[in-house]
Amino acid sequence: MTKILNHTCSQAVQADVNKDKARESVKNDIQVSRYISEGSPNTQPMNTKETDALKVLEDHQAAFVIKEAIKDDQSLTPVASAIKVTVKDGTITLDGAVSTDQQMNLATNTALALAEGEKVKNHIEVTHKKQ
Repeated sequence: MTKILNHTCSQAVQADVNKDKARESVKNDIQVSRYISEGSPNTQPMNTKETDALKVLEDHQAAFVIKEAIKDDQSLTPVASAIKVTVKDGTITLDGAVSTDQQMNLATNTALALAEGEKVKNHIEVTHKKQ
């Protein structure tokens, strides 16, 4: 999931850069700290409710990034809207219908590339169009 979240952060930074094209440079001063120090009065371990909320947020972000990657692939453009991406507890599920085996494999490989070791369930159906 780290790869997916980093991709989301990159998209956010790129969006800021695109918004500020008139500027000569954009400085990124984002600092992220994930440690919890027992001695620090300003940090406390998250409770179960907060941890669950964070997992749900990460799942939604992962689903969004994977769906956007599928939309961005020109080979999947005709069927991207038919592919549903859900993520629950880190498990990625693809549902929907596509026209070819190649489209199904491409959507699956896109999810696997971003999954970083997470499980991907492929429930995509191939409905070959008769010509």
